[in-house]
Amino acid sequence: MQQWLFIRTLLGHVPLVVKLLFAVIGSGVLAGALVHLLEPERFSTWFEGIWWAFVTVSTVGYGDFVPESTITRIVAIVLIFVGVGFMTLLVTSFAGAAVSINQSAKEGVISFIGKDHIVVIGWNERSRQSIENIQLALPYIKIVLIDETLDELPKELKNVHFVKGNSSEDAILKQANISLARSVLITAKHQGSEFTADARSILTTLAVKGQNSDVYTTVEILTKEQLANAKRAGADKCVESTTLTGSVLTSNLLHQQTSDVINQFLEYNEKNLVEFRLVTEKLVGKSFIDTLPLFYKEEMLIIGLKRSGQILFHPHSSLLLEPNDELIVLKSNKAT
Repeated sequence: MQQWLFIRTLLGHVPLVVKLLFAVIGSGVLAGALVHLLEPERFSTWFEGIWWAFVTVSTVGYGDFVPESTITRIVAIVLIFVGVGFMTLLVTSFAGAAVSINQSAKEGVISFIGKDHIVVIGWNERSRQSIENIQLALPYIKIVLIDETLDELPKELKNVHFVKGNSSEDAILKQANISLARSVLITAKHQGSEFTADARSILTTLAVKGQNSDVYTTVEILTKEQLANAKRAGADKCVESTTLTGSVLTSNLLHQQTSDVINQFLEYNEKNLVEFRLVTEKLVGKSFIDTLPLFYKEEMLIIGLKRSGQILFHPHSSLLLEPNDELIVLKSNKAT
């Protein structure tokens, strides 16, 4: 009795699809063995009997083997009712499972199992544009979107894995496989006060860094006062979006067409036409003005350099290049 209860319990944990698969295989093998024993001259080998059984169960019916005796045809009738029934249930179960998995993926309950992916946290217009730009620049990179407000993945997003939930929870970050992520973008949630939005972003940064301290994390911050806290939380790069927007609006108000220049520069960046080039040994000691023609011959324009974390646009012509300097280069836009 205890053995029977153990078997029932064990079978209860086996998925229905697996049970049906074994039922189809079992009925086909059993029927094939029976017809071989009943009509050895017609089904000369075990394999021929099993072949006939599976052809019958799958409703293909090639007709290359046909039972002749009454008892064998009775076996065939039983096989048709039982085996074909199991096969139909198996096919519909597979189809139902596929539909269920697809729906679950849309609803964000399936875990991501890849690596070297980019995680975007928060769904808004900025994250939508970021995803589009990433896919244009790096079409082979997998993207995971984490958001708790969406009911399902927006239809316009293609090749994006969706995880629904609070991004500050460890379980949700594990579902996005944050430990193997390449980089993370945390966008501010414009609900409530700016302070509340920044606090939520900082909390998410702490949770991300707690699971993967090495992942490069970019955080959108709305208030200047929270920049230091975001960096303490582990943010590798903080983007103060309100300050950037305010600067563009003010520049356009006081100096018309300035925003057009900024937008054009951003378009260059989106097209991967803006690069940081590390100064080579041959260039160390050369003046900035002597370096310009070397790059211009290769259809690249140097607009500045990065030194010790500081960006210097249009530096003095006599400035000498040093080791570890990075040149800010504009590549030629051949589309224009």
